[in-house]
Amino acid sequence: YNKQRNNTILKVEFHSQLYQDGSQKCSEYSFKFDGRECSQPAPIVISNARHSGGGGSNFFPAEMSGFCNATSRGPLQSGPLSISVYINDPCDGGDAVTGKYYNGRVTSYILVEEYCP
Repeated sequence: YNKQRNNTILKVEFHSQLYQDGSQKCSEYSFKFDGRECSQPAPIVISNARHSGGGGSNFFPAEMSGFCNATSRGPLQSGPLSISVYINDPCDGGDAVTGKYYNGRVTSYILVEEYCP
């Protein structure tokens, strides 16, 4: 993404279908900006916990959105900015995740909007 101005805030949205294998598992996904999670106002994260027995695969719709104006490196500056969805391992307090991945067989969207404060 090419951020237009230094004094703007980014709104990001992610829409997809994700996959998690097994039961009693937890997976967590977050946005990263140039390899770092948002720190202001807060990290943008979704979690999926599967508690049912029997194992098997679990495809689930995923939506994640939020605002970001800074990472641990400081404010997001104008210019080229890499925005990605990262799979964290594992969720806080969750069991290890098995078979979590992005489902490449569906269309996924990342929407980025720039807002003036």
